[in-house]
Amino acid sequence: MTHITPDELAHTLDRSIELHEAVLELTESFEPYPELHFDLAFQSALLSMEHATASLLLLQNEMEAPGMALLRPQFESLVRAIWLVYAASEAQVEKLAMPLTIETARRGDDLPMLSEMLKRLEATSEAPRHIVAQLQAYKDITWKALNSFAHGGMHPLSKYVTGYPPKLVFDTLCNSNGIFMMAAQLLCILTGAPENQTQWRKLIDEFTDCFHPINWPAKPV
Repeated sequence: MTHITPDELAHTLDRSIELHEAVLELTESFEPYPELHFDLAFQSALLSMEHATASLLLLQNEMEAPGMALLRPQFESLVRAIWLVYAASEAQVEKLAMPLTIETARRGDDLPMLSEMLKRLEATSEAPRHIVAQLQAYKDITWKALNSFAHGGMHPLSKYVTGYPPKLVFDTLCNSNGIFMMAAQLLCILTGAPENQTQWRKLIDEFTDCFHPINWPAKPV
């Protein structure tokens, strides 16, 4: 879509709330396969989904700047979850699993940041190629703008004066919903029960109006 009316945006916000409720109903009883890196990945995916829900509620209440800023930790938490499944070393998993203290926080400073996790996933044959490509594409297209929103830069300062066009909020919402559903799919995988992914695919089909028509993020400007 090249143009979005306020009514169309309001409809997508309402549908996105229905999507979040449906995913919560699907996943609320899930438990990860009992291995430490699966358990941590599960927690990280849930954290990503929590950011998504918070972003949705902020956007619904016309708090666009903080709503858009949350897409960065939403995305980073998803990447960390996937990295934990496919690319993290045992030592890295153990570091993340330690109780939080001043000492363990210091020792965790050398854990990889986003770009390094993506590079490691690209170099790992076990990681699904299409998922890694989508993650890298999202970073390439949106990262500069997301950093600007996260750090109070030019993007949010400019939009504070000019306002947020419905198309920008719509694209942000669709991007967030896409990351949200990738995290939900990872939860399905981590349970080890194939029927959970079947239910997830049904939700994708039911809520196609909440996503972009192609698997490519829109650039927030």
